[in-house]
Amino acid sequence: MERKEQHLKQIHLILLMFFLFISGCAQRITEQDVPQTDWRSQLEAQKNWKASGKVAFIAPDDRQSVNFNWQLKASRQHLILSSFIGTQLLELIEHESHSEMAYQDEQYIDQSSSELIARLSGFQLPFEKAPLWLTGAIRSDHNQYDPQSRLKSAKWTDEQGKTWLINYQSYQMVDGFWVPKRISLTQDKLRIKIQLNSWQFNNE
Repeated sequence: MERKEQHLKQIHLILLMFFLFISGCAQRITEQDVPQTDWRSQLEAQKNWKASGKVAFIAPDDRQSVNFNWQLKASRQHLILSSFIGTQLLELIEHESHSEMAYQDEQYIDQSSSELIARLSGFQLPFEKAPLWLTGAIRSDHNQYDPQSRLKSAKWTDEQGKTWLINYQSYQMVDGFWVPKRISLTQDKLRIKIQLNSWQFNNE
């Protein structure tokens, strides 16, 4: 009888420890993964962030893939594209009145970041609205959302008159925000696939 009681006590103790462990894990997951209240408006208000990942430019007769580091600071963008072995291909910095690019050991200036990228590198990229579409916060008459209020797709016309279609294939939770993990952009016969491996938000 005593052995049976001891055995039951051991089972109760094991079960208690198990449920305490599960409870602790659930609490940690909840604190990390639950989105902030009104996370969308708070995300749109972010003016300082960093993102890194990979981007592939796919055309009927060409395909190029590069790594990127993308930064928004005080509403100004800073983009670095590099090869998979780490060689810097271009660096673009936005200033108040113009954009500046370092490309093939030369410096170039233009009022339009998108035009500067296209003219020198051959890449078409809707750069001016990137802080909106890259974070899934762009607004248009064609927006579609999922049940969690995350943008699924959108269509808009950029400053050069080109129509872009964007699809958000997956999201990730970072600092209480739902931010894109995989994005697909289409303009005419060009397709751009973006994989975002890391996000960092800074409220300073």
